[in-house]
Amino acid sequence: MIIKPESRESYLIYIKKIRLRMLRKFFEFKQEDFEPVKSFRIKDELNTKVWDGFEMREEVREKLLQISKEFYEGTDIKAKVIDYTLVGSLCNYNWSEKYSDYDLHIIIDFKEVDEDLEIVESLCDLSKKLWNIQHDIKVEGYECEVMIQDEKELKSGIDGGRIGGVYSLKDKNWIKKPEKVEVVLDEKAIEKKAKSIMMEVDDIEENIETLEYDTIKKRIKAVWTKVKNLRKKSLEEEGEYGVGNLVFKLLRRNLYIQKIIDLKTKSYDNQF
Repeated sequence: MIIKPESRESYLIYIKKIRLRMLRKFFEFKQEDFEPVKSFRIKDELNTKVWDGFEMREEVREKLLQISKEFYEGTDIKAKVIDYTLVGSLCNYNWSEKYSDYDLHIIIDFKEVDEDLEIVESLCDLSKKLWNIQHDIKVEGYECEVMIQDEKELKSGIDGGRIGGVYSLKDKNWIKKPEKVEVVLDEKAIEKKAKSIMMEVDDIEENIETLEYDTIKKRIKAVWTKVKNLRKKSLEEEGEYGVGNLVFKLLRRNLYIQKIIDLKTKSYDNQF
């Protein structure tokens, strides 16, 4: 872009205003926006509401198994169930009293449904979203999220270190026992990376009524791609406790992931 001398001064003033606004926003975030970072710290034992040592409490297992079975029976997917599993923080040492939920994964072979795995993945994702929207179930105070996962994806996640503990609700045993590792969290790095994304999301929200739909759409897509890539690279290179993955979890726990989803919907509606 070529800037004429007479417009250069006004252009520099404009840039200065943008920078000042972004700098001001950088310091406006409240500490409570980053409070979830503390929930990533490793606990001394598994959650005692769910576990008695390494044995899952039977009343909890029965309820989680019933939920998993009834969810799958309510879908249009007819593949044989290989296993009903619990993954995530509630079968690991990084559980949180406030933020954890049950990640229930029904394991199947996607190829039994259709050779086009993208179609199968979309169908499973839709089934998950519909069920989670329609139900608000809590077991021992924790919400339940249910999804269908391909057997190969579960194995790849375990072998690649992206998934921690995995427990079979069907067989009452550990597919992968959780390991208590000493993790030194770089909380400042997590906050810094999260803050730059939060600033962008807030700026989109502030300008959603004035900017063109295509502009908003591109900005939302860019920030969402950044979040996903940050998490993917972090999981591949650093594992579950990588900075990028914890940034994603922080944004999910302080509701910025939901804000991105809501902005996407609102920007689409606004164009009409």
